[in-house]
Amino acid sequence: MNKRSSLYVALALVLLTASACAAGGAAQPAGAGDEQPLAGSPGAATESAPSNPDAATAPSQDAANADGPAGPESIDLTSPALYLLPDAPAYHFNSTIRYTGTDKSGAAKEVTENGLADVQTLPQVTQRFWSSLEGYVDDAGSTGSVNILSSDTVIIGDQMTSAQMVSVNGADPELFCNTGLASEMQGPSLSESTPLIQEWLSGQAPRVEAGVEVNGFTTDKYELSSANLAGAEGLVSAFVYVARDGGSITRFELQSQANEQRFGFDPSRLIEVSRIYNYVLVEDGSLEIAIPAECDE
Repeated sequence: MNKRSSLYVALALVLLTASACAAGGAAQPAGAGDEQPLAGSPGAATESAPSNPDAATAPSQDAANADGPAGPESIDLTSPALYLLPDAPAYHFNSTIRYTGTDKSGAAKEVTENGLADVQTLPQVTQRFWSSLEGYVDDAGSTGSVNILSSDTVIIGDQMTSAQMVSVNGADPELFCNTGLASEMQGPSLSESTPLIQEWLSGQAPRVEAGVEVNGFTTDKYELSSANLAGAEGLVSAFVYVARDGGSITRFELQSQANEQRFGFDPSRLIEVSRIYNYVLVEDGSLEIAIPAECDE
């Protein structure tokens, strides 16, 4: 792996981690640095690029009988049983973070960060981390800017292959194919960038809706308040959806207002920030994870 390619892989990891950590502070920018998502696609975990998870929620017609009785009237957010990670041996995670506001000229602007993580341990440790940025590239001729517009990293055993579309100083994006050993990367692993929402949540949350279909599960919807969320400044609304089958949180939603200094937004004006995180337990060994086709030579 040459030095420049290695730098882009490291930068992608740093920005993934920054975005994940920032979700606990609703009114704060989503992270330092330029741009990068976490890890986005609802439903079945496949090799295909993620779709928008916003439309994956619909009320059940028979909430009282679907997949058993409704969940408790309130849940204890400190219960480890609510969270798939970090102990699940195989899982699919996706996220969509959408920023809506105005740029420095007052024009409407929307930027979206998408992400996906597929992880399994059988027949060997295999992981895929995909991310994309929609709606923003630095101006042409910018100095010292790097925009990672998409990144698809696959780790099989210790072998890592990454395909990234990168714009440097606002130029047309170029494909960079990087290979190396995951164990040689410094800092936290990519799997550690997947948000552990239990680090931000505490207290009791009341049930506000029963029998909601999310990610292929019948779930019950619980509302979070500022008392439940660490760093909840700017909170508009927040919810978790608990699957009746298994009893774990399969979706986390957060709506907030914040001042955003990245992506060309006017930092003096509040923007709307929407976060959706989906967590799905899968059968270990069932995921189809392959080296990115554009770099499989």
